Amino acid sequence: MKPRGRKRARRVEERTDVKDEIISAQPRDILLKNAGAEGEFSAVRIEAKRRRRRLNAMLRAKQILMAISLVLSIGLLIYIVSEINLLSFRPDGAASATGSVEETSPLYECFATVGTSSLSLALPARRGSVVGVGFHQAERREAVAMSPVLECYDRVATATVRNAVIGAEQPVLFVMESRGRGSAATSAMDIALAPNSEVLSPVNGVVTVVKTYELYSKVTDYHVEIQPDGYPDLRIAIIHIDDVCVRIGQRLKKGETVIGMLRPLPQINSQINKYLPEFTDHVHMQVNPATTDGSLGS
Repeated sequence: MKPRGRKRARRVEERTDVKDEIISAQPRDILLKNAGAEGEFSAVRIEAKRRRRRLNAMLRAKQILMAISLVLSIGLLIYIVSEINLLSFRPDGAASATGSVEETSPLYECFATVGTSSLSLALPARRGSVVGVGFHQAERREAVAMSPVLECYDRVATATVRNAVIGAEQPVLFVMESRGRGSAATSAMDIALAPNSEVLSPVNGVVTVVKTYELYSKVTDYHVEIQPDGYPDLRIAIIHIDDVCVRIGQRLKKGETVIGMLRPLPQINSQINKYLPEFTDHVHMQVNPATTDGSLGS
């Protein structure tokens, strides 16, 4: 038989171990407090992260707004500068818009010269009234050739000129297809004008001819001739005019004196209209030697 004392001693040891574990264990309230502290610390960290994220989001939003503001400011500055460049100031101090190239185009002062001379021709209309200038062969071979002083399309496709006219901010100059007349390709010109345009003198000079004639046996038209100052051997002939208001012997001032009004010719489809985006009336002008008789083709 095993001694009873050993069993009693073993039971005492077991009870002692359990008691030690109970003594070393932390109370429930301490555990809960510690758990609460840990939770509180975690919540603080999470909130801090949230704040950082919100601050970063706000910073990115500010950066985006600043970038947009910068782009808009640059765009506004470019617009203002362009608008300032489109304004000029008259001598009396009043601002006038000159965005249209017609207002400053040298074409209106001199768009062609005559033969080998230094005689220059001004466009015979107010600024902004000229759509295009189509050079062509005159009916009379003795008509003097003219030379465009600026860019001029030389017998290109009609569609090319038409597109140029649509997109241009100034009158377009072009040489039309040959008419087989044997005269110079630039010995006459049709100048397409806006409806109801005034026709002005293209040179300083004196009126030598004012008469009527029958155009293609369809329309009674006016024929006016001018002797340019300093060129007694030349005559500037102009037709397709209505309401003529000059007389023989009258002095004319280049680009200022009104000769008459543009004559509507709806019943005559002229060659120049093949080159224009829509039907437009025109004045015909050419330079003849002074010895040429009064007849004039168109």
